Amino acid sequence: MWYKGLMPQPTTSRSLSRSAGTLLLLLPWLLNSGCGSAADPVTIGEFILSIEEGGGAFSIEHDGRGDRLQRVMLKAGTGTADIEMSFGSFRFDDEEADLVTADSYDMGDATGGAYDTGVAVPIQASDDDGNPLGTLTLTADTADTLQLSWLPDAGGTNRVKLSADCDGADHFMGLGSHAMDVDHVGQAFPLWVSEPGIGKLDTELYPDDWFMTGTRHASSYPVPFLLRPHQAHGLFTPTTARVEVDLCARDTERFDVTIWDDHADFLLISGDGPLQVVQTLTDYTGRLDLPPAWAFAPWNDAVRGTERVTEVADLLRESGAASSVIWTEDFKGADESLAGYHISGEWILDEEMYPDATTQADTLERQGFKWFAYFSPFVIDDTETWDMAVEADVLIQDPAGGPYIFKGATFHDTSMVDLTTDAGRDWARELMTDILDAGFDGWMADYAEWLPVDAQLDSGEDAMRVHNSYPALWQSLNNEVIESRDATYFSRSGWGDALGVSPIVWAGDQRTSFDGDDGFPTVIPLGLGLSACGVAVYTHDIAGYQSQGNAPSTQELWYRWASLGAYSPIMRTHHGASDVDNWQFDTDAETTAYWAQVTREHMRLFPYRYGLAYRAAQDGTPMILPTSFLFGGEDWGRMDAWMLGDALLVAPVLEAGVTGREVSLPEGVSWYEWNTLSPASGGWVEAGMKKIPVFAAAGTTVPVFDIIPDTLVEAAEAPLLNLDDVDHLRTVYLFGGGGEFTEGDGTSYRPTGTPTGDGETEVTLTSGTAEVAGVAVEIDGPRERTYRLIVVD
Repeated sequence: MWYKGLMPQPTTSRSLSRSAGTLLLLLPWLLNSGCGSAADPVTIGEFILSIEEGGGAFSIEHDGRGDRLQRVMLKAGTGTADIEMSFGSFRFDDEEADLVTADSYDMGDATGGAYDTGVAVPIQASDDDGNPLGTLTLTADTADTLQLSWLPDAGGTNRVKLSADCDGADHFMGLGSHAMDVDHVGQAFPLWVSEPGIGKLDTELYPDDWFMTGTRHASSYPVPFLLRPHQAHGLFTPTTARVEVDLCARDTERFDVTIWDDHADFLLISGDGPLQVVQTLTDYTGRLDLPPAWAFAPWNDAVRGTERVTEVADLLRESGAASSVIWTEDFKGADESLAGYHISGEWILDEEMYPDATTQADTLERQGFKWFAYFSPFVIDDTETWDMAVEADVLIQDPAGGPYIFKGATFHDTSMVDLTTDAGRDWARELMTDILDAGFDGWMADYAEWLPVDAQLDSGEDAMRVHNSYPALWQSLNNEVIESRDATYFSRSGWGDALGVSPIVWAGDQRTSFDGDDGFPTVIPLGLGLSACGVAVYTHDIAGYQSQGNAPSTQELWYRWASLGAYSPIMRTHHGASDVDNWQFDTDAETTAYWAQVTREHMRLFPYRYGLAYRAAQDGTPMILPTSFLFGGEDWGRMDAWMLGDALLVAPVLEAGVTGREVSLPEGVSWYEWNTLSPASGGWVEAGMKKIPVFAAAGTTVPVFDIIPDTLVEAAEAPLLNLDDVDHLRTVYLFGGGGEFTEGDGTSYRPTGTPTGDGETEVTLTSGTAEVAGVAVEIDGPRERTYRLIVVD
């Protein structure tokens, strides 16, 4: 069940709660409708329910789209486990479960009928002795969605399970951010918000150092949404409880979902393809609240005091780099430690490191920079903030009634703000608002995975149930703080109830390495896993963060990672824990020049990327997509490339010490090399350290800036160029004649016709039609603009 008030609901969202009152009103009519035997199919909205002869299982298919869930079985019972938390990692030991399987499903006299959308249809489940086990209620919410609510009768139930047939060629996507899989078929693992670990094992077995090294699917952002892309349907459960999935692993003929709760609600989503399923999911979870336009220009971090921030800002402008954000996570102070350079535990400005922040913020604004800070829900002992929090009584409590204390990420005694009550939220909101008032424009909203399951919350809620929901509480607080401000933030943790809440999600603390367990190559599967759950705007640390157990970042790693950043929704550097030893954008003049080059490419693509963000806010299409969502015949588990929108296939070099890579381009469509516009067929692609393979698909339109601005911040002073200075010009690439596309400002392109070859024309208009190389392009924009239209055939 959703926590009420947890996240703002858009006008398109729908409740997934059980409707007990409706059920009671409908029961007399349903039970007396006299519609045939238990084996007769029942139509519920656009879905067809069939209870098999013998009654031990049922199947659900969408009328017109075919089978969806075959031979579903439900179970209910009890389970126990010992739970230990250390450094944000959780170990579940001595797990035991005793579940009873429903042996029959009885609709009484209500079978064989047809029930309209919105009508709750109850089914009584019984065990093999004929004793009532619980009630399954089915409700067609829309033509594409069916709610399944499984409510066992027995008191004390704390485990419920849904099991169904695998289809022999199954695939399972979604399930959140996971570093080593995009298609999870053959895997069995828990979904539980936690630290993902520093490095990972290729197993779900806990290592001896389980509090440091992650298991295969340990994740900051798991999501209880199971997408079966080949059948174009998904199964979402709006629970905040721990979930376990077995995806044809222990039994190759069955998959199951187990929820640690006394009931289970599922939403079965049908679609014409996997992307439509994800879009429909966002109807329920909420969609992107579009961040400010300037957030889609490159970001640079700068730490270690006001002089360094000034140095970075000046160098970026002198080098010609495009950038609109400088991010200073140590605004509150920092310390050197054996684990690197780590920020302090305060929530207030360090006036020794940043003695005149308001003046510096004004200066940065004139230079075309917004200024970012950092917050997490941690409160650390022996700080001024700790004393404030204890006095206000806003920390989570231990069973004895004092502040709940654990060893935090910096090995200091740490607690967390209790965000389940107004007092905790108000306390945090006031301190965060102070930082906005000081001149900052947003921040990293870090962590939120660590809530101990035995903490005492002032709201009286069970911390075991709130644990997975805490990230959404944290992010919704951040939304409240920046509301009505020209500001934004980015976060790394989440669960099903966080989808659509945070404006920007980043991958987490990857290794500063090419390692396949948690280094650069994992950025792609992490992003695609989030995308397959409807997360719209994704970013990552260039070039990683964590250097424990591996070397600091090298020039090669930095170049490869920065190149991918140019074709990411948000491009952002991070100094990393070993900031002095890591390769940085200003380590040498050559690197600074390359940073200027890739940031300007990122900025050049702003009209296209902001259009993708606008689309995400409108219909739920994430900015990056698996190739398999757009092209038939693609490997559902592909994790060496992503699509930036419909047009650009981005295939970074993910290995160290190589000068190129093999690139597989989806079949059935023509491709073009993005930088040269020449036809491409894939295969081996030469890609030195300063090149990333990027290809454009025929049938797509990509608008770009004709003149690249230095910043998107409106207050930037001359001679800097901002959006207003360049927005009167566009270059628009029409690959294979192009396809429909709408920019973030509403400018739409609708090309028709078959190209006669390559061609180029220039036209000045607000709205109208231009013709080039056999293609007529209808343009409808909010302002007069000169368009250079280029057909690539």
